[in-house]
Amino acid sequence: MPLLPAAPSSSGACRSPPSSSQGFDAMAADDDLPGPRPGFLARLSAIETIVVAIIALIALAGLMLIGKGFYMKAKAEVSQVLLKKSFEAQLHGEASGKPWPWADFETTAEIMAPRINRSAIVLQGASGQALAFGPAWLSNTPLPGDEGTSVIAAHRDTHFRWLKDVSSGDLLVLTRKDGRRFLFRAGEGRVARWDESGINASASGRNLALATCWPFDAIEPGPMRYIVTAELVGEQHPVPLTTGSVSK
Repeated sequence: MPLLPAAPSSSGACRSPPSSSQGFDAMAADDDLPGPRPGFLARLSAIETIVVAIIALIALAGLMLIGKGFYMKAKAEVSQVLLKKSFEAQLHGEASGKPWPWADFETTAEIMAPRINRSAIVLQGASGQALAFGPAWLSNTPLPGDEGTSVIAAHRDTHFRWLKDVSSGDLLVLTRKDGRRFLFRAGEGRVARWDESGINASASGRNLALATCWPFDAIEPGPMRYIVTAELVGEQHPVPLTTGSVSK
């Protein structure tokens, strides 16, 4: 006769559900577990919370300043590329010298330091705000290359940050928008207050003064200036359409 299937043993997979008393015991055990701990800020006192908030604000301000610094340097580099194109067109007589229609300035010259491979397009009629785009010729001084001392100023952290690398005896080349190129020999750099610079715009001879804020690693503006003066040693004319590398 056929065998009947064996009854499932008590050790099989199918077990009877826990009794109601067992469920209540498990729930009671869960109630005894500790709850979640309060967050970090919730555990701080009022004074500690204020201190943390101040630290966070300082960190945020620092990040914003760093970001602004990168933005200003990028703006300076990109603007010099556009100014260089405008200046080259100006040498050909193809443009007014304004790099964009709404500019309140125009390109007037290019200053180069061949030994250190640096250059920058110089602006005419530039306001303080326009100095973000390039060095400015101070129009109350003679036109660069003319009789007297011409002054060109720029920011220390962008277009004239290479000025500290110019050594006495270095050749400085200045090309004007009319195509005339002047060769200057740099003297020793010096530091002076902005109102005690010793620069004489009506001095005899044809001279050049490049000025920027000092010290170079400072963040806040100050009254001190770093000045490199140079004397004219020659002139080239006419000028081939070749300009230096953009200031870095």
